[in-house]
Amino acid sequence: MIINDSFTGKTNVYGIIGDPVCHSFSPVIHNTIAKALNSDFVYVPFHVKEGGVSDAVRGAYSLNIKGLNVTVPHKNAVIPYLCGVERRADAIGAVNTLKYTENGYFGYNTDILGILYSLQNRGIYIKGKKVLIIGAGGSARAALILAASEGAESIVVANRTVENAQKLKEHTLKYYNADISVCGIDQIYEIESCDIVIQTTTLGFGGNVGISPVRDSSFFLDKKVSAVFDTIYIPSKTKFLEDAESFGIMAINGFDMLIYQAAAASEIWLGLTYDEEFKKDLRNSAEREMSF
Repeated sequence: MIINDSFTGKTNVYGIIGDPVCHSFSPVIHNTIAKALNSDFVYVPFHVKEGGVSDAVRGAYSLNIKGLNVTVPHKNAVIPYLCGVERRADAIGAVNTLKYTENGYFGYNTDILGILYSLQNRGIYIKGKKVLIIGAGGSARAALILAASEGAESIVVANRTVENAQKLKEHTLKYYNADISVCGIDQIYEIESCDIVIQTTTLGFGGNVGISPVRDSSFFLDKKVSAVFDTIYIPSKTKFLEDAESFGIMAINGFDMLIYQAAAASEIWLGLTYDEEFKKDLRNSAEREMSF
């Protein structure tokens, strides 16, 4: 891991809170950023158990920790202890980035930016497109708010439990006027067509390696899909991505999302805007550090 080895009283501290947190790649990415910028800050993980969020936020603020990332299970629980939350994070109902202000920590959600930039970096834009989102968990919520806020022509949320997809639809419509419908995963074959598919479930990861939520791969061709995105990045190519790619469809895994959401958090903290060349170098450096 790349890390600053020279600390002074002026060194700014950033970090991540979660339970567990030892598996997080965020320290690698952010300490890589510190080195690339030659900036005097260090990024460390903080293990915060459920029920300890209030004390953690207040303690971090008292210690002048300039920014925090938030991972499971605290993305919702942290909100009451913030001085404010930006609009899209409020709509998602979860934050993953806290910025130190004179009034307390202000909350953002850069997961949504991670998906957005991953697509845009490949020339894929949501505005005016038909979007299918598979899943109804936290990442699906971010994907749905993204699709609605970016002006998708229509959005379908497909989930094993349709009731959860319906709740997600109803929540989103409180914030955005969008054409959203829901269905079971097995009903996606009834969709007339879709341009972009965003896969947010764990199918393809861990014990589900080799499994795709799209059981019949002819779906990609039949529905005229032009691009697919999978939030999973280990393995780098899930069966979902492999099947889509076999038809010549643009297939993107979740590694770029990981990098872009971290870069967006860093931009918020430091008041900077990174160009694509910087993000590309960051991606390559982080990939080497993570031994992918």
